[in-house]
Amino acid sequence: MLQNLFKSYAHMRVPEGTRVRFLVVENNEQATLQGVVDTFRTHVPFCPVQYEVEPRFGIAFARNRVLEYAIDAGDDFLAFADDDECVDADWLVQLLAERDAFDLDIVGSPVRLAPAAPETTLWQKMIWSGMNLANKKSEAKYLSKRSSGQAHRIRIATGSWMGNLAFFRRTGVRFDNGLALAGGEDWRLWADASRLGAKTGWTPTAIAYETVPQDRLTFAYQYRRSRDISVIEMRAKLKSRRIITLVRLPGSLIGRMLSVCLYLMAVPFTRGRTLVKAASRLGSIVGLLRACLGRESAHYNRIDGA
Repeated sequence: MLQNLFKSYAHMRVPEGTRVRFLVVENNEQATLQGVVDTFRTHVPFCPVQYEVEPRFGIAFARNRVLEYAIDAGDDFLAFADDDECVDADWLVQLLAERDAFDLDIVGSPVRLAPAAPETTLWQKMIWSGMNLANKKSEAKYLSKRSSGQAHRIRIATGSWMGNLAFFRRTGVRFDNGLALAGGEDWRLWADASRLGAKTGWTPTAIAYETVPQDRLTFAYQYRRSRDISVIEMRAKLKSRRIITLVRLPGSLIGRMLSVCLYLMAVPFTRGRTLVKAASRLGSIVGLLRACLGRESAHYNRIDGA
């Protein structure tokens, strides 16, 4: 999938008067991508391409390696896209335009699902359709917030992201290495930056597309992902507001259980798409309980995709 991202970068428009460098960080004990990176270099001859290996296993370590490199290199801005994505030709132009228009420290944008592969089974297509529906609803909610002047309340993930490095130099905000295998480090960084006064926003015009591997098109994966996200969020709430969080827990659990029942009842009328929501909501219930028992998320102990 990394090759698809590189192809989209090669066709990406660069804003006028802007110099771009690419940094590829492989989270591994040794380099295995040299040939792929060398091929990419031939497709972007006017842009430097730096290839680094981060041996400490965990996505937060890899993201911090990128952030520190960009800061030390004296760069002005840093943009992230994930290795299972590809970006529109105007992706960088639109991110930078939004950042400049509102003088933002962090700006995000939509990550839509790429079409399912032709060999995807009917069952997997149903799951993909449920994921796509949920993704579209989230994007519509973000667009509504932006239109009402509430873009600063949108949690920004690093799937499609730009940061003003002056802010990170000044504040020292970094991805939480304690979440290296848990995930959620990008939302935590957004929250930490917001508390320190970062101006954050979101644009609907810088589009990235995520390819969903077939091994993620299962109810088990949807359950695990939601469970692990719920663990991360609940542990953070317990750490900052333990009493209030525990008081509210029974109501949250009851509400989620009811929603699981409603999603299951709606299955005949949604061609099965609400099964994805039911699996995700069930995972979130288990995640809340696991967090209360002191369990941690280890979402990235298992790697999906190729």
